[in-house]
Amino acid sequence: MGNFNKYVYRIFIESEFIIFKNSKEFKGNQLDVNSGFIHLSTLNQIDDTVKRYFRIEKELSIVQFKTIDLSSCLKWEKSRDTQLFPHFYGVLKFGWVRDVKTRFNL
Repeated sequence: MGNFNKYVYRIFIESEFIIFKNSKEFKGNQLDVNSGFIHLSTLNQIDDTVKRYFRIEKELSIVQFKTIDLSSCLKWEKSRDTQLFPHFYGVLKFGWVRDVKTRFNL
């Protein structure tokens, strides 16, 4: 089950990550706002999510969060292909970031 994951990840386009880094919080992009939660992924879900939703983006930031830091607002819900995905019902704080990897789409 999804809640055994120690880490979850947010895929940011370059401009979103810069805003997050400067403002120290992220309330979500338009898709998140429309969904009512911030979309996150497990490590195993990142590649498929990038292929489906971020193909045209040249530079992405994959941001790692500890699930324990998000626990009060983190829910595991069935989504794409009936997989459990981590959904965050709140505002992400930059202080919770554990790691950032830059990914370039070629």
